[in-house]
Amino acid sequence: MPESSISRRAPWRVVRACTGDHPMIHRFLVSVFHRPSQVEFQAQLEEPSYEPMDRLLIKDGDHIVAHARLLNREMRYGRLVLPVGIIADLATLPEYRGRGCGSVLLAAARRAMLQNGSALGLLETDQPRFFIRRGWVVNGRHSYSAAGPRRILSYLKQREAEAGGLIRSLGDLRARKPYTIRLWRRVELAALMRLYSENMRTGHGSLVRSHAYWRWLVSRWGKQRIYVAINGQDRFELDDRLTPIVAYAATRDARIVELMCSADHPDASVQLLGRACADAIESDFCHVRLDAPPHEALHTLVSRAGGDYAYHEADKGQVFMAHTLQLNRFLQFVGRDLVRRARQAGMPDPHRLGVLLNEEKYQLSLGHQGVHLSPGQLGRSYLKCSPYDLTQLLLGHVDVQHALASGRLRASTGVARETAEAIFSRTILWRSPWDDLPAS
Repeated sequence: MPESSISRRAPWRVVRACTGDHPMIHRFLVSVFHRPSQVEFQAQLEEPSYEPMDRLLIKDGDHIVAHARLLNREMRYGRLVLPVGIIADLATLPEYRGRGCGSVLLAAARRAMLQNGSALGLLETDQPRFFIRRGWVVNGRHSYSAAGPRRILSYLKQREAEAGGLIRSLGDLRARKPYTIRLWRRVELAALMRLYSENMRTGHGSLVRSHAYWRWLVSRWGKQRIYVAINGQDRFELDDRLTPIVAYAATRDARIVELMCSADHPDASVQLLGRACADAIESDFCHVRLDAPPHEALHTLVSRAGGDYAYHEADKGQVFMAHTLQLNRFLQFVGRDLVRRARQAGMPDPHRLGVLLNEEKYQLSLGHQGVHLSPGQLGRSYLKCSPYDLTQLLLGHVDVQHALASGRLRASTGVARETAEAIFSRTILWRSPWDDLPAS
């Protein structure tokens, strides 16, 4: 289309999609991203909470020129559960880029997330600068380890032999029998749900999964496999708790996309890793990748087997980003947690910290009536930073001591420094990639 014709269409109008738009949306996405497959697109439509109106479109006549998909989710944030909106498949046709389509669509997505009650917006992108200019911040890191499957198995055998020698030298013949590892059965869904809940209930970033969502997650097509580790005899259980199942691993090809293990049976995760390595060798894969939170002990095991551990903001250009949508609204959700941190540090109640944002004065107040960021006040003890830095501090992405030492943040007094260190404690935000894995 000629440039003059495109210009006459601005300003752009965003519309909600309907069921009849689905074939055209799929063709549009394939033309821009060369994905999703028909199988994956159908899986998106079958996700339990999906509604066609969750897709936002900009059209030029009858043709789609820009698209965004919103996912309404709940996310665990320590002891809290936050309503969040996830933006996926934000795209504009190449000939319409630079004409404001993306900005208009992103602003409409923000309004839609607020209308849906979201406290936080999330996305993953390889174009972070576009979003930073529009109030988004980098938040969260990729966390995975990878090594050759033969090297991992060799290390596991060596470790097992050393442990066996130690047992014999101590005269203890009560060596623990290995767990039974086998493919998961659909009647065992309750066990997966239990283990996921146990592992993620106090973490930051994991999604809350309903029973319907779980059924959809495990039923998607593709080469995914789910293995379980069983403690004791492998028998059919009528008990809904399925307690003999003490761990599970969801895999795709040579990638473990989710591994959850009971705290009482850490060795079960090691055997699941071994099974994934055996499958990788059989399928002629050169590397096995484990996606897991940074505190997962298996990362150390993989590293000792000659592998590498990655914990970076950017991975192959992809970064995780967040937007607080409305700052004071976000503060109301996380306020109790901020107040709890201040009290644990022994700070007097109410708690106040001045914030100098690009020479504009604000005061962060924490008390019984909630948490507010009010303009026009500063006080003697304040923190000087940018709006970008403040958002990252509130989300726990920044280490306060390191930021102060590097000059990224400035504290006017020792009290301001101590208050910032108490309130803005570092958190590790991690979400399982299984939720975002395409069906094929």
